[in-house]
Amino acid sequence: MKPDQPNPSEPFPRQTIPPELVEWARQTFDEEEFLAQVREIEATGGLKLEDFIAEVEARARSK
Repeated sequence: MKPDQPNPSEPFPRQTIPPELVEWARQTFDEEEFLAQVREIEATGGLKLEDFIAEVEARARSK
């Protein structure tokens, strides 16, 4: 494979994440909240598309 050809196993090129974005993500991410939501999904099986498709369609129409 030539160096200038994209690697087919990587559909998106890798780029460095700006430090400001990493810092913002660290400040806004709540690990406990995330884990609580994951546990809820594991316990309940999560939502089916039918449970929220009307909301997605309404948002799409409003734009």
